Amino acid sequence: MLSKLGYLQGPSGEAYAHPEGRRAVFVGDFINRGPEVAEVLRVVHDMTEVYSALAVLGNHEFNLFTNAFAGKDEPLAECRSHLDWLRGLPLSLEIGGLRVVHAAWHAPSVEIVARRTCEDEEFVRLAATKGTPEHKAASILLKGIKVPLPRDRVYRDRFGIQRTKGRIRWWLDPTGVSYADLLFPPCVGTPEDIGPPSLELEDVVPYASAEPPVFLGHYCLLPSVPKINGNVACVDGCVTCDGILWAYRHDGERVLDPARLVHSS
Repeated sequence: MLSKLGYLQGPSGEAYAHPEGRRAVFVGDFINRGPEVAEVLRVVHDMTEVYSALAVLGNHEFNLFTNAFAGKDEPLAECRSHLDWLRGLPLSLEIGGLRVVHAAWHAPSVEIVARRTCEDEEFVRLAATKGTPEHKAASILLKGIKVPLPRDRVYRDRFGIQRTKGRIRWWLDPTGVSYADLLFPPCVGTPEDIGPPSLELEDVVPYASAEPPVFLGHYCLLPSVPKINGNVACVDGCVTCDGILWAYRHDGERVLDPARLVHSS
């Protein structure tokens, strides 16, 4: 994908860089998503070191630190040499007229975690503790907003896993929107005539069309699901399932153009 976007690697394996000075921005989830985790981390790390790329944390990387704090898991061996670098990655970015976050741009949550990283042990402690503002903010930014699904039927995601909650299109005003139109990614069988009760939507802060474009990962979209929704673009096409990497070639435009999407197949 980097080669397709015009990035070049030096003959001795130097970091990828673009001859026109462009920068890549990675949306997180570098681990737990395939057999070449160590190589993915090396490539992204090396690019950020020479400033040919920026990156934000995904929920999988963030879980390394909150789980370790809670004594649940030891970091995977292929991650250990990059832990210090991962600790320093932000949860969100706002650069050059665009925004980047792993799952949901939620202004109140962005404010709570602003300028905090996992280098801050107190932040990790708070983010690992249910009931704290930091835990809720990190969860929304890195996992999105979920709503309970009606209990009168069974719902399964694309992997066949039964779900009782579904992620929503957090950028919409959900008033009067059905479950079928609100879930992201869509879920077969969700009601088309009713939507979640207002109590379940208290965390939603609609993302106005005048706001800067925001780029996401996280949602593991089927190839058939549109990657661009207004000023929100999701470039997670679930490469480990469908074998396709997605990217967007941004040139400063405020109106996102599906023609600027790039995929690896």
